Amino acid sequence: MSTPPLIRPPALRPGDTIAVVSPAGPAASFLLNEVDRGIRALERLGFKVRMMPNAQGAHRWTSGSIQERLSDLHQAFSDPTVHGVLYSIGGLHSAQLLSGLDMGLIAANPKVFCGYSDATSLLSAVQQATGLVTFYGPALIPQFGELPEPYPETMEHFLRVTTETAPAGPLPRFSYQVVDMDFARQAREQRPRDREPASQRTVLRAGTARGPLVAVCLPTVRDLIGTPWQPDTTGRVLFIETPESPYTPAQADADMWHLHNAGLLGGVAAIVLGRTLGWDPAEVEGFLESVQTCIGNLDIPLVAAVEFGHTNPILTLPNGVDVAIDNDELTLLGSAVR
Repeated sequence: MSTPPLIRPPALRPGDTIAVVSPAGPAASFLLNEVDRGIRALERLGFKVRMMPNAQGAHRWTSGSIQERLSDLHQAFSDPTVHGVLYSIGGLHSAQLLSGLDMGLIAANPKVFCGYSDATSLLSAVQQATGLVTFYGPALIPQFGELPEPYPETMEHFLRVTTETAPAGPLPRFSYQVVDMDFARQAREQRPRDREPASQRTVLRAGTARGPLVAVCLPTVRDLIGTPWQPDTTGRVLFIETPESPYTPAQADADMWHLHNAGLLGGVAAIVLGRTLGWDPAEVEGFLESVQTCIGNLDIPLVAAVEFGHTNPILTLPNGVDVAIDNDELTLLGSAVR
């Protein structure tokens, strides 16, 4: 299926309303301090925040029924007073909504739609079905709700990509990275997360390339294979990242081979791997070796340890916008918003 012409949502402006949705997990129902901090952080940036009716619900392992979660999304996109739609956090079950999602309504009401991890399901499907630029970037709880406040690098890049109509240009490098994503520990100890000097970007296969950006979480995109929402990766620069423990390098290796065997890697313009979280150096090295084995003789650039996904601080990546790769220099060539 060919992707429709690119639709850029209106740029976010001070005073705009951002609607918070929970298409998957129920964490916003019990991580109340994080939700409150996230709302306050967005307000300090000049935005108004609206928690959608079911965003803080809980129904087994999701925030609500499929219809409740769809209702929140459809209301957020159809409401002319809402300008952005933000995931509260990921989970495992965004894909439950795909068959009921009104793509026509979303295309007719383009808005900044942002999240990561399990949000891959909706961000990728919406971009491919409608042409709308979607944003693989920060979510309310894990980034905006950071203790004591969001990392400035995360906020600066989010604002640069979603509020400025000029191309965002080179993807910045961050000098440090957060070591853990343990919300329970942080809530118990009430102190900032541990951090360490940043892993440097690693060029595994040198070269240059350009193409539309598509960013995915590896185990989530695997679940789209063989469905009507399987992403078209031909000619695209594929950004792939992995979640924290208990997801393992062995699982990541198996998932990469699933992508390979399904034909998703054969036509890509380049592959960009995100920083890993919670793996020791030997595990990271093993995974990177396995990726090179997986892509075989593909003559494409391959760079690792880039600052997106399950890491902090994180970049905001606009799906559908052209990006250029020159070894470990990554540059957004087009504007993400209008």
